[in-house]
Amino acid sequence: MRDEALLYFQSPNEFKSFFDSLNIYNDWKITNGTMNFRGETIRNKSYAIYLRNIFNNKEMFRRSVSISEIVSWLDSFVIINRFFSSLRNKLSIEDYNQIELYCEYVIKMSKKSRVDFILKYKQTIILLEFRMINDFKRIKSTWDKKKLEMLVYKEMLQNYLDNMKVLTFVFVSLYEYEEKNIDQIHVDYNNKQVDFLVEYTIKFVIEKYKNVQNK
Repeated sequence: MRDEALLYFQSPNEFKSFFDSLNIYNDWKITNGTMNFRGETIRNKSYAIYLRNIFNNKEMFRRSVSISEIVSWLDSFVIINRFFSSLRNKLSIEDYNQIELYCEYVIKMSKKSRVDFILKYKQTIILLEFRMINDFKRIKSTWDKKKLEMLVYKEMLQNYLDNMKVLTFVFVSLYEYEEKNIDQIHVDYNNKQVDFLVEYTIKFVIEKYKNVQNK
């Protein structure tokens, strides 16, 4: 699977080292505004250039990466980093270290359809799609639309991942800052979604695997 992904991380710690190496912590916030508008402020940042070069050098895509896609990745990386930090407190180090992560996974024979992220533990994978919106009113409609898209992705993956159990998860987030002002309600909402993803992963992936093994 790793050959079909833009980025592959063998463990959460490997992802966190990558995330830290981007050096975006004090320079990146999930803010409101269009992805293109937000992208113009970081177009020439070292981490934006680095991610652009990785994408272009991979030579598995038909076009160059857009600045809006880079913005979307950065937002998602922030959420994934929170997810792993929270998950680490709920799992044994052995289970934690066996979680793999694929970023921008290209589904075979799908006309270059891509899954944002795939979390893998043993023989179970979670297809993880992100969408950032500006207000609570759009959460349900955005989730419904992305969930249908995920079911199509799941079907296509099951054409060749015969030995894998495939789950899906749609993560709809809200912006956390308006310019330099934090929106604590939005931050709290995003963090609750992180907690829900942690619970989902433990309940339907980790614990389910162990229950099957113990039968």
